[in-house]
Amino acid sequence: GVDLLADGGTPIYAAAAGVVRISSESHYGYGVAVTIDHVIGGQSVNTLYGHMIYGSRKVQSGDYVAAGQLIGLVGSTGSSTANHTHFEVRINGSLVDPYAWLVNNAT
Repeated sequence: GVDLLADGGTPIYAAAAGVVRISSESHYGYGVAVTIDHVIGGQSVNTLYGHMIYGSRKVQSGDYVAAGQLIGLVGSTGSSTANHTHFEVRINGSLVDPYAWLVNNAT
């Protein structure tokens, strides 16, 4: 994954359209986190957004989200020492470089 530094309270938006798989106030070391399942270019893609502010999640498991939809706010929950969003991308279950994926695929 990649840590995207931002001020606490900065909006976090869905990188692409999909269905929320996890929306939790405590998701392992990610703290407050959301994961979204997408189908992009025929591939199964999952994105993870971690360390949000407690109570800031704007989506629930099962919700459909549009690309660019607000999903939460940057924070420092879980295993974190500063405000940031931990962003991960998995394609067919395998981690890929999230920054390169964003550059090429975010809608």
